[in-house]
Amino acid sequence: MTLRKWTFTVDPEDAELRLDQLIAKRTELSRRSAREALKLGGVQVDRKRVKVAGKVVKPGTEVRVAFDPDLPPVPDTAIPVVFEDAWILAVDKPAGIATQGTWASDRHDLLALLKTQRPDLKLALHHRLDQGTSGLLVLAKDPKANAGLAAAFASRDLVKLYLARISEPLEACTVEEAIGRIRGADPGRFGCRGDLMDPKSARTDFRPATAEETAGLVPGHWIVARIHTGRTHQIRVHLQHLGRPILGDALYGGAASDRLWLHAWRLGLKHPVTQEALLLEAPPIRFRR
Repeated sequence: MTLRKWTFTVDPEDAELRLDQLIAKRTELSRRSAREALKLGGVQVDRKRVKVAGKVVKPGTEVRVAFDPDLPPVPDTAIPVVFEDAWILAVDKPAGIATQGTWASDRHDLLALLKTQRPDLKLALHHRLDQGTSGLLVLAKDPKANAGLAAAFASRDLVKLYLARISEPLEACTVEEAIGRIRGADPGRFGCRGDLMDPKSARTDFRPATAEETAGLVPGHWIVARIHTGRTHQIRVHLQHLGRPILGDALYGGAASDRLWLHAWRLGLKHPVTQEALLLEAPPIRFRR
């Protein structure tokens, strides 16, 4: 990616400029690229996305611009549905798609795709997956479900299992190491050691996957991870801490591969409205032989 970002405050002498003109003046973008950034959702005025090229912005207002000329066309991938009823929607997120809008776009992500494919729904998100990670995501369709899911994820009253492939075997273990953003890291990443910003407690259980669980998958060292907390990049960071980074995870020292071998596999929870026990599963199709 060649993501470029700018942040500036509108000067009094620029108060009459259209937003696309202003961006072209205060960044290295042409007016054409400025309009493309606006169209994709890569412009924020006072922390809110704006897409109107002709908007005039008051002096003193903060403007943020993000533009990635290498963004692919807006995807039209059909999102597989794992489970749906009147209250919730569970889907299998494809790898390579962000869960929600990024700096440069609010059109390339899962929520945008679902909004296009299911315009009848107003969905609420309570957990996320990294862009390279595939698998289960549960969204609320109804205010009652929204409140119930919010409570379940806040209290961690659920079971979240992931499948990951690593380069060397790993015995069953539990990692309880706080995770924080590494100060000054570029690209940004997280860790358990070093100069960490706002480290928070994190716990992950690991065990080797069984032959039954990996039947039909590409041969290798497969593990099952259960997270008890929801820190950013938690499984990836804890596996790096153990010296067993995930295959394809270049950010955390994993061996080179054409994909990140991490999949949100199973989710056990009480239905947020009916309180029925649910065990949802997204088969790891992309990892099959």
